[in-house]
Amino acid sequence: MMATRTLHIETLIKVTGRLIGVMNREVELLRSMDVAEIEAIQDEKQALTVAYEECVRAVAANPAVLEALEPPLRAELSDMAARFDAALAENARALQIVRDSHDRLLKAIVDAVSESRTQRKGYAADGSLAAIGRRKAGATISLTLDRQL
Repeated sequence: MMATRTLHIETLIKVTGRLIGVMNREVELLRSMDVAEIEAIQDEKQALTVAYEECVRAVAANPAVLEALEPPLRAELSDMAARFDAALAENARALQIVRDSHDRLLKAIVDAVSESRTQRKGYAADGSLAAIGRRKAGATISLTLDRQL
């Protein structure tokens, strides 16, 4: 029975190590904007995340396992947990940076399109079409019409 419990801990350590590796690789790929490779590792990341959650649940179901661990295995598990927390935080930061960058790019595109749509067109002195100033969308234009000839 204790061998089975230790096996859960050893499996947790192995899965966590592999997941850390995938998250670190994802951070590298995010920094280099290698979209194809990022997509290629998502299935592995998902599978490892599920396996990690299952291992954590199995260990949490029997907390006595942690208390009975030999000091070297306990130290290894503790080290792996600290490495996992650091990798998870770095991965989250990298994903947030990419999200923010993407949002800024989309906003710049929307602003550029909106600005081009709000420019009024008129005729220049030579008869060609020209922008005759800018107005904000929804701004009122004051006009006076003289109906007399």
